[in-house]
Amino acid sequence: MKALVTARMNPADLARLTNAGFEISTSGYGVNGEKLTEAELIAELADKQIAIVEFEPLTEKAIASAKHLKLLACCRNEPGANVDLTYAAQIGIPVLFTPGRNAIAVAEYTMALLLAVARNIPTTHHLLRYTDELTAQSSAGSTRTSEWSLEPGAPFQRFEGVELFGKTLGIIGFGAIGQQIASRAKAFGLNVIAFDPYQNQEVFRECGVEKLELNEVVTKSDFISMAAKVTPQTTGMFSREVFTLMKPSAFFVNTARAALVDYEALFEVLSANKIAGAALDVYPAEPLAENSKLRTLPNIVLSPHLAGSTAEVKVHHSKMVVDDILEIQKGNSVKRVADSEVLAKFLKSGGLL
Repeated sequence: MKALVTARMNPADLARLTNAGFEISTSGYGVNGEKLTEAELIAELADKQIAIVEFEPLTEKAIASAKHLKLLACCRNEPGANVDLTYAAQIGIPVLFTPGRNAIAVAEYTMALLLAVARNIPTTHHLLRYTDELTAQSSAGSTRTSEWSLEPGAPFQRFEGVELFGKTLGIIGFGAIGQQIASRAKAFGLNVIAFDPYQNQEVFRECGVEKLELNEVVTKSDFISMAAKVTPQTTGMFSREVFTLMKPSAFFVNTARAALVDYEALFEVLSANKIAGAALDVYPAEPLAENSKLRTLPNIVLSPHLAGSTAEVKVHHSKMVVDDILEIQKGNSVKRVADSEVLAKFLKSGGLL
């Protein structure tokens, strides 16, 4: 059975597929960092039964052209980002995916951004590394050389931050990423509360996190972290009205998706100093425009969509996908599939046999 792999993959897991009898062809983003065009993808899929992608778009046209295709795997949290799930379901092709593949990476990055915005780390690094603004400060009349000036306007007073310990973190969305953020936040001594109407109460209990309604989370939190998926119900959920509920001393962090948030309202509350600050890794349009208003704000930390970018992410998603393909090869069902009913019918009709 032939498989096309365009995702970044751990060689050890590709070897597991080869040892199980699959003939592997690699191409596209996983090989050279460049996505295949639709025409190139169609040509590559011509004789393949399985496709494992990460960023290449599996459109209706691409899927329909692959006459031998039986199974798709998308190495992402949300396979609908680049796979036509509706069409795949219509023609009976199961789509595997990798929920939580970057949960650890995003959680660690979220904590880094919390610290960065609370302690002014990026601002002071930039001033010290690229300007003379902070090196011009001196301890006049002092023989000590181990400290900057303590005078008004000196770094010690100008960039005084706030501690995480004893504060409250509100997490919006309590799936794999939200849960990983919570465990790390607790290590910093943060009290953690969260909003997720779709998550089981038992999960909250096991994590030691209080489940509250959105408005309650927002009003009680000193830090807010977005960790929800984008759905018709969650799009724009953090609206202008919700921002007005935040404490003036609170910080807002978004390492999830920009579509969850009214960014115009966020700009307004930041520019009016109605909240203390924000740290963002995602934007309504990416790359962030050179003339973006967000770049004019002094109380913001900006990052170019890096929260999920670690060397280990491909190791995580490789194991997930290969584990599931090998289970399906045996005729067994798996949980990480976009439509369980499609998979059930697929297995009943013979699966990969």
